[in-house]
Amino acid sequence: MSNTPLYTLDENCKQSLNILNPENRGIYNDETRIQSAKFIKNTIIGNKLKKRLFIEAGTIPLFVDILNKEKNEDLLIQASSVIGSFGCRIDEGSEKIFEYNGVTPLINLLSSNNLKLVESAARSLKILSLFHQPPTSIYEESGVKLLISLFNHPLDSVKEVAATIIARGCESLYSNNNNNNNNNNNNNNNNNNNNNNNNNNNNNNNNNNIGNSSVISSGGGSSSSSSNNINHSLLQYQNFVHIHGGLNSVMSILASPRSKIQEACLYVISWLTRDNVPLSTFIVNDERRILDIIIYLFKKNKSPKIKLLATNCLCNFNQSRTLPITCSLKNILPIIIRLMSEEESVKEEAPMVLARLVADNEDLQRIASEAEAISRLSIFLKDTNSSERLKENSLSAIAVLCSSREDSRKQVVDAKIIPQIISSLNSSNYAIRAAACNCTKSLSRSIKQLRTSLFDCTIATPLLKLLDDQSLEVRVSASATLCNLVLDFSPMKQAIMDNGIIVKLVELTQDSNDFKIRLNCIWALKNLLYMAEPSLKEQVMKELGYQRLIELIKDTDPSISEQALAVLRNLAFKDNDHLISELHFHDQLVPTIENRLASNIPEIIKQTLFVICNIAGNEKIRSSVMNSSIINRLIHFMEHKHCEIRIASVWCVCNIIGPDENSTSASRVLKFKELGYQKKLEMLADHDSNIEVKDRVKTALTLFKKCVFL
Repeated sequence: MSNTPLYTLDENCKQSLNILNPENRGIYNDETRIQSAKFIKNTIIGNKLKKRLFIEAGTIPLFVDILNKEKNEDLLIQASSVIGSFGCRIDEGSEKIFEYNGVTPLINLLSSNNLKLVESAARSLKILSLFHQPPTSIYEESGVKLLISLFNHPLDSVKEVAATIIARGCESLYSNNNNNNNNNNNNNNNNNNNNNNNNNNNNNNNNNNIGNSSVISSGGGSSSSSSNNINHSLLQYQNFVHIHGGLNSVMSILASPRSKIQEACLYVISWLTRDNVPLSTFIVNDERRILDIIIYLFKKNKSPKIKLLATNCLCNFNQSRTLPITCSLKNILPIIIRLMSEEESVKEEAPMVLARLVADNEDLQRIASEAEAISRLSIFLKDTNSSERLKENSLSAIAVLCSSREDSRKQVVDAKIIPQIISSLNSSNYAIRAAACNCTKSLSRSIKQLRTSLFDCTIATPLLKLLDDQSLEVRVSASATLCNLVLDFSPMKQAIMDNGIIVKLVELTQDSNDFKIRLNCIWALKNLLYMAEPSLKEQVMKELGYQRLIELIKDTDPSISEQALAVLRNLAFKDNDHLISELHFHDQLVPTIENRLASNIPEIIKQTLFVICNIAGNEKIRSSVMNSSIINRLIHFMEHKHCEIRIASVWCVCNIIGPDENSTSASRVLKFKELGYQKKLEMLADHDSNIEVKDRVKTALTLFKKCVFL
């Protein structure tokens, strides 16, 4: 017992604690002790003040001691119920329960033959799992097996508890992974304009190099490789539960007529199939037609919670590409939007389910926007009484809905919630700040919004501050948003530069704590250098350094290497030997390019080829290229399955030959002819199906003919 004075409790409470004191065990009979435990239980239920008073009085270790040592099952029932009540919606209670290892005896009680005792212990474990981190023992083999065995328990309430605890185990692993690694699968919505800019810049005035190009794109993602953001601890737990029959047991009781069982089963299915293709496939293909049951519950069950959980399951199946074509998500959207008007627990989660449902699908985003999803979400942001969870999920949903569609961005502006989004960047809740960053990232993909709404709200200042945010997730999201704000057509570009963004971006390219921050900052530097003036290029290279750029190009991660090559490509655009020379790179430039051409990743190859296009205007580098293995390799890319690579390889030949009709050009043409380039170009002119390839080939063949007659 604690030495804390008990004057805060009334005499009845003090007397009950005294009766239950282990030192007085021999003084009072079992019935008296049971009544005292029941009195405390009834006193604290729903009363946080009384809970805190009892906690301060040292009540929790007293009841944990009862759970560990008591033999009377009726007293154990009351004690386990009290522990559950102390853990319900009060952090101090759960912390003390875990501190005094109150979870272990609750788990041990699950093996009792007394059904009421098992139910009481299970409900307390469910409470501790729902409102706090679940006990680590549920991840151990014995804990998993014990929970799965409860699916055969005669009490439905115990089955419900087992399903809920397993689901919370999955959810906790997923949340921990997001907190530790700040995944976002949010960085996949990039708007990479590399493909278009290759051609837009080929006819720049005052540029003598054919195909000399600069590159620009929206940040926050990688186009060369798709990263697997699945939490492998979650994946292992999902598969472990499945191997021991957990998923199969849940599927067997899903058809129960009890709504609580249905709800718990859908809850655990939604988490066991999250980012898990094999388990999603297992359910969809099961002969018991589990998918049909889930769809039926979504359509026919009146419970908003069940509809929401069923939709989560369907989201998983859809994202794992296991959902049959006959199951149309379009019919689900209006119902999900209506769920935003239901009770708080459903309303809070509905926006996030909507976001998952329409992610990466512009048509579904259109349907949701036309069904007034954005106007409903806007109400939540404007309502000062909205919970933080509701605000976070609403911002996340708006970010997804605006990620691809200009009409959706206009709806956000028309709803007049830009000020709320900007103010959310300063929220004390890191999750809200991160979600607001994602919103601004989606909105910043619009040139119009960059020049009007976002500029008017001076979004740049709070975003720059977020680069130093304590939350890694926020820093990642803020750095991705800045990729769009430093574009040449952004009115905020100069203001951002005046605030020292170059130094900060270069500093963060060396951030070893998170790959995404490094990627976003290199991406931002690339966009900053797009069509940049020489003075800005000099400023960037003064901070970045040539050696550091080479290191980034050689980075083992393809996404980093790709963006670093794009930085070099933009630096070399219209350079004329000012910034790009072998001297600056200490003779590492051409060997590094040779190395990158050996990649089997199309985006790496494409960026490398366009680097060659741009540096070939330098006569010294041109000579180095002619004496390297690059000349032998270019011809092979003319047969590449990606037309962009074929186009780029032809541009390389044109620029290496050079626009000037002189003896050195003629010698280079002869070298190309000896290596079979003319025959290859003639073959492309006759047989390539891509019109642009043929146009570039004609340009190259014209150069061949001109130089032959010199």
